[in-house]
Amino acid sequence: MISGKRERLKGGLVIFDLDGTLIDSSRDIAWSANMVLQSMGYDRLDMEVIKEAIGWGVKNLLEKLMPGETPEAIEEARLKFLKFYGGHLVVQTTIYPGVVEILEYLRSGGKKMAIVTNKPHALSVAILEELKIGPYFGAVLGGDSVVNRKPHPEPVEKVLSMLGVPASASLIVGDSPVDCEAGRSARVGTVGVTYGFRGRKELEGAGCDFIIDSILELKGCVE
Repeated sequence: MISGKRERLKGGLVIFDLDGTLIDSSRDIAWSANMVLQSMGYDRLDMEVIKEAIGWGVKNLLEKLMPGETPEAIEEARLKFLKFYGGHLVVQTTIYPGVVEILEYLRSGGKKMAIVTNKPHALSVAILEELKIGPYFGAVLGGDSVVNRKPHPEPVEKVLSMLGVPASASLIVGDSPVDCEAGRSARVGTVGVTYGFRGRKELEGAGCDFIIDSILELKGCVE
């Protein structure tokens, strides 16, 4: 069900978040995080607990899972995570239902598409290639592609510049308040998806222009 503003957003460019929006990567991320936790003397955590910490990048994820640790320990954990996760990217990761259909729909309508994620760029590109959806996107920015990651508007603004589309003809689609905040700050339209890692309540609090329960409902949000 679509909720939010009635007028459709002008979308010459549709920017997507990755984790929790196009792909369900929660199991592979949780496996990798638990491997790190065990290696550093912590108990394993339930996947739902780990999912709550996803969305702000690897360093932030580990800070949430290991509160009170020193910066040096977090950096050690970050490097371990990248090693574990780099070899476990798409073991249980899947594309959400309707994603390929909506990408085809947008491409057939002449829309440009891009990805802005807080996941490291190289890992993001590898996942897109493995899942065979990389060719849909004219640009892919990771959390290490710019100085400031979401919720800062810098990665969104950089994509607009790279693809030559004004903010007034662009929108961002994501499952987290960080996506909506980045979009609002960059003055692009915002669409929140409830099926990802955060849920409807957080998206309502973030003030998304539209909130949708299925990615296919994006058809009703974009001109």
